[in-house]
Amino acid sequence: MARVLIAEPEPDLRSLAEQAATDPLTGVLNRRSGEERLAQDVARAARGGGDLALAVLDLDQFKPVNDEHGHRAGDACLEHFASILNRNLRTGDWAARWGGDEFSVGLWEGQGASSGALERLAEQLREAPLILPGGQKARLTFSGGVSRWREGEDAEGLFRRADAALYRAKEAGGDTVACAD
Repeated sequence: MARVLIAEPEPDLRSLAEQAATDPLTGVLNRRSGEERLAQDVARAARGGGDLALAVLDLDQFKPVNDEHGHRAGDACLEHFASILNRNLRTGDWAARWGGDEFSVGLWEGQGASSGALERLAEQLREAPLILPGGQKARLTFSGGVSRWREGEDAEGLFRRADAALYRAKEAGGDTVACAD
């Protein structure tokens, strides 16, 4: 019987797969890939694989930056935010650009871990303002909603609760994180 060897995908094919899974501007997962990852993580949590929390984040006052300074400045804000966000994630955690200036973040070990990561993100954004093309400093802040996965809950339910908490944070004036639990 002949042996069949399965080779690793060619580097170009891996690159195409990575491009299809990531947001081209920010380098984090795109929404489709984020939805897939969230579903996988919820399934893992349901099997007893750990304590999962989901954070939904939205940049505060993003529209005025786009309106006053143009879309290049808005893009720079998104890139800056995603870069700092990525630096604050641990192995196994993930971030996805959900659309516009909204991001979803999967965090293992529940809300305690999510609180620490989001506090570090807010602190680093304060310490490292973005310099806009005209030389002005843009201090980025975000609003967030966090929910912890509950037994029997699907990915859509987990997202819905985190999103509702996000809207409470925005109604409170922004630059804050609200917990669904």
